[in-house]
Amino acid sequence: MRRHIPLAATLALLAACSTRAPAPALEPARPAPAPAPLSPIHQNLDPLETVWHVRAGLNVAALSCAQRVGPALASDYNEFLKAKKALLTQSYDALSAQYRAKGGNWQRALDTDMTKLYNHFASPTAQAGFCDAAAQVVKQAIAATPDERQAWAGEALARLDHPFTAPPQLAARTARMGVMAAPPAGTIPAGWRIQLGAFGSPAAAERAWADIKSRSPELGGLSPHFEPVPGKPLTRLQVKGVENQADAIRLCAHASAAGFDCLPVRPA
Repeated sequence: MRRHIPLAATLALLAACSTRAPAPALEPARPAPAPAPLSPIHQNLDPLETVWHVRAGLNVAALSCAQRVGPALASDYNEFLKAKKALLTQSYDALSAQYRAKGGNWQRALDTDMTKLYNHFASPTAQAGFCDAAAQVVKQAIAATPDERQAWAGEALARLDHPFTAPPQLAARTARMGVMAAPPAGTIPAGWRIQLGAFGSPAAAERAWADIKSRSPELGGLSPHFEPVPGKPLTRLQVKGVENQADAIRLCAHASAAGFDCLPVRPA
């Protein structure tokens, strides 16, 4: 038997429904913030130049970030050099060809620009964020799959450069936090060296040194140290007398302009 609902009850039910709060309107999705522009020194690069700038940033990190993120970063940087050796050689050849085409003392011009690039990454106001980013970027760079446009390098450079493009207030706050969280930057311990490569024989290492002297008067004025690798047919080419972090960065900028690897080497 069908049950009949009184008219009054029906009207009361409809009135109650009409007083319910309307469902909140969905907020429109906010667009993702546009990526911050790169620092001027990194703008208008082709893919191979971008790779070289990543290399420079990671080199500075290997020289200056051990106190904040640990000594493994230098080892990771060395692994990066091995994993991307062919690409880095291609990048340097393309870069030096661009400078050579400009004529004049192109090697000096390249050296000057590499020094500016290394000094950019060594800027003290952004070191906390830069070191943290480098510790992650270097591992991703090692594992990156080769790509014709080197997309991985563009992403890596953006992450390395982000601390230098942050608003001044944020950069200053991050720098203060970095000083509080890590020991103050000190000098590289006495006896440290800079390694410029490992070669298949003493003669090959000596030829490399002659090449370095012809490309970089700054490095050529130093004293080389040739060290055999125990158990391997290799000879390390090193430079002694690195007294502090700034000196190491300066020497490695010159090595970069000459197309040589540059690694900090702990004292034996």
